[in-house]
Amino acid sequence: MTELSSGGLVTGRRAVLELLRANKGAERVYIAQGLAPSQALGEIRRRATQASVPVRSVPKAEIDRLAGRVNHQGVAARTGRYRYSALESILEAEAPRVLLLDGVMDPQNLGSLLRSAAVAGFHGVVVPSRRAVGVTDAARRVSQGAAELLPVARVSSLGVAITEVAGAGAWVVGLDESADEDLWSSPALDPPVALVLGAEDRGLSIPIKRRCDALVRIPFGGQLRSLNVAVAGAIAMYTCTYGLQATRNLPPNLERPPGPPRRR
Repeated sequence: MTELSSGGLVTGRRAVLELLRANKGAERVYIAQGLAPSQALGEIRRRATQASVPVRSVPKAEIDRLAGRVNHQGVAARTGRYRYSALESILEAEAPRVLLLDGVMDPQNLGSLLRSAAVAGFHGVVVPSRRAVGVTDAARRVSQGAAELLPVARVSSLGVAITEVAGAGAWVVGLDESADEDLWSSPALDPPVALVLGAEDRGLSIPIKRRCDALVRIPFGGQLRSLNVAVAGAIAMYTCTYGLQATRNLPPNLERPPGPPRRR
């Protein structure tokens, strides 16, 4: 079932353009007076007109007031309420790649992860409705339009969501810095796959770890042994999509390498 969050403001030329391209609920566009003509501004005006979205030319101070201390590039859009997607619709993709977040609290991290997931070709993101950040105005702003393009499901129980994802045929792989297996060599990352990231302060919770088919880590070569969750997630998602060349180069008559047995 689709859920709604409160309305908000999307800022920045790229983010507003992506919002209009996706036809995802822009209600009004603000463009600062005195901006030099550009291809992006021209397309924003054109797409807004085509979608019957009002465009207001306002003093830059007006957008400053609306956006706060954000680098808005002289462009902002008032949006309707954010629409969460149903998990079932995300899993309808062929060989889905899904990102599940176990307690990520920072909207900037969520926005960055949404952007990376969209660029890496993931089909959707799953967040819990409690003790985790949702798709807030700040997350939408940081995602630079990805929040308007990538389906996000908000679930009451991440554990139940994992069961549903596993039932759709995906390996459930948790990113954990203490795991024995490294990210580069795990056959479980071959799609369909559900990648699970933990919270900023504690990582994966124990109940969620137990539900994963495999735990993998990012190998470190320097003195520091940890990464921000948004950076670690981007590396892992790109590995799922682009880094498994050995698996993709197998002869077509060979079966997919076996993953680990599912934990019950």
